[in-house]
Amino acid sequence: MRARNALATLAALAALLPLHAQSGKELQLYKVEINFHDGTDTGAATDRRYSFLAMESRKAVFKVGSKSPAVTGSIVPQTGNALASTEYTYLDVGVNIECFIQAAGSKAAMHGSLDLSNITGDAQLVSGVRNPIIRQTKLDFDTIQESGKPTVLATIDDPLTARKLQVEVTVTKVN
Repeated sequence: MRARNALATLAALAALLPLHAQSGKELQLYKVEINFHDGTDTGAATDRRYSFLAMESRKAVFKVGSKSPAVTGSIVPQTGNALASTEYTYLDVGVNIECFIQAAGSKAAMHGSLDLSNITGDAQLVSGVRNPIIRQTKLDFDTIQESGKPTVLATIDDPLTARKLQVEVTVTKVN
């Protein structure tokens, strides 16, 4: 499994080599590690860690989760046909991370957004159709940090759910 991941990473980097040759500048590769620590239950191991590689000056996108349908419209024809046409929007539910890294001397400047969402057990009834209720925590951020040094981006105390969440990021220069 590890060899397959390394092969996939090498294939992705090989695709960028023509860009590197054209620009004349050495492209910097960074490892981004994001740790979500849920401090609500101190006895449970509730940390979630995600890591991925990001190329300098390029948008990196990391998504894990599912797409959930939500009804956005319904049309009932005026003709004798009783079939209604229903329109859906599919929402990305789970962990969605986007970031953009730029070298800033010996440090790395990072702009990004985090979106953590899940479907609650409840559903809202709208015109006879059950739509999901989605709980969401969203963070847009800008940070400058030393390579390999963890930085706390946010500490969130949600009064509605009594949830405590700490978001930490570590950016490490790979090459």
